Amino acid sequence: MLCVRHLFLVAVLLAASAAANAAADVEIDRYVEQEMKLNGIPGLSLAVVEEGKVSYLRAYGVRNSESRQPLRVETPMELASVSKGFTALAILQLEQDGAVDRDSVVSEYLPELDGGWQGVTLSHLIRHRSGLRRRHDFLAPCCGQAGNLDLDSAVRMLAHADLESTPGSTFSYANSNYVLLAAVIQRMAGAAFISYMRESVFQPLGMHRTTLQEEVARSWEGASPHEWQWGRVRVSPSRFLGWYGSSRIKASVEDMGLYMVSMLDPMTARLDSMSAHAGAPDSRAAWWDQLGPDYDLGWNVSNETEWMDNQVVLEHTGSLWGADTAVVLAPERAIGAAVLVNMGTSRAGEIARAIVRSRDGTLLPEPHRTSRMEIPDTWARIFLICAAAIFGVNIWYGLRVRRQVRLGTRAWNAPTSRIIRAGVLVILAFILILNFYWGSEPPLPALPTTIQTALPALAASVSTLLLVAAAVGLLPRLKR
Repeated sequence: MLCVRHLFLVAVLLAASAAANAAADVEIDRYVEQEMKLNGIPGLSLAVVEEGKVSYLRAYGVRNSESRQPLRVETPMELASVSKGFTALAILQLEQDGAVDRDSVVSEYLPELDGGWQGVTLSHLIRHRSGLRRRHDFLAPCCGQAGNLDLDSAVRMLAHADLESTPGSTFSYANSNYVLLAAVIQRMAGAAFISYMRESVFQPLGMHRTTLQEEVARSWEGASPHEWQWGRVRVSPSRFLGWYGSSRIKASVEDMGLYMVSMLDPMTARLDSMSAHAGAPDSRAAWWDQLGPDYDLGWNVSNETEWMDNQVVLEHTGSLWGADTAVVLAPERAIGAAVLVNMGTSRAGEIARAIVRSRDGTLLPEPHRTSRMEIPDTWARIFLICAAAIFGVNIWYGLRVRRQVRLGTRAWNAPTSRIIRAGVLVILAFILILNFYWGSEPPLPALPTTIQTALPALAASVSTLLLVAAAVGLLPRLKR
């Protein structure tokens, strides 16, 4: 009889737990769907990991807003900067194999980096403490330019970077750090970067719907990127996908669940070299307890997160104009969440954090709409309105001056001072256009799609205004 009672109590507890989990899942669905509706998100996939297993896996919406094909948990999606964690894993793998040492200077593996690169180690690159800045990223070819995917070309270009701080002294996030790490991986592995990542990182983790190759992702019906274009969410034609090492991985949320399970294992074999490198007296210490402050191994590291009782939280977000991603791990709680969005927005990080908090007992927040002023398309429309207004003024004033010349109230009068003034305005007009198209950083193809139209229009309108001003200066009003 006692045994029956015990069984009954166990059954009741299991039923109550299942009911609670089902209610929590319904709340997550409601929260995610409202976030998508408020922010115009076409598709979002979500994985939650708890106690060493994937507890929640869901895909919402569509992979392509034109075809209306549903998004699935096996659909590959852009990871953007979340890719950096995988690059760091590859470096650890090579270190475990004895091919590299994180404390060695990078020029030992990339001899092109000499001169100003003295003292920069692999660890400095991993932790964004090399002296590189965001502005250096575009020294490497991007956006479909020749050599966009050539790591050797990127190394040659980045060798000319003027490092802005003493190696190791200052944290400054720069994609180019991880581009150089990708080049180290390719050189020291003796294999193409994409091949090494596939065979030594993705496959051992069981990530069979993860790739660096766009054509492979397309064959798997990968999610299409989307962005706001002239007030509507449309499929994005943007060619800016970042660089190898820092971005460009496409993975399904199903695979990201497996990745998080591995990362939440304190003794994961993927991070075996951590203990040896750190020289920790306790080789049983969890790998995340051996990370440096702020940023390490492709993770933002926080030890002062109030919402997790000041326990360590690891997270990384990634943004492209057509994608937004986030992975948040609370390793001491054995909880993690990955959110992949097929649209350029800024919500993935907040959604992932909210879901991790909710699995630890905190209520989900109210959904939040991204401010219109944070959306590049809003600025594109403002720029275009300004450009149209300036062009209108140019045309109106040009026609007015032409009429005055015909009526004889204006005439050519070009003393040296006026010619010099007009010449300066003409030069400024051409410098504006030439610098905009050939000297700007980031280059035009790296900007959001509608900005690529609106900003040149604004620059052209201002240049035209300068030319009109130059012409008017040579046609002064006649004194009566």
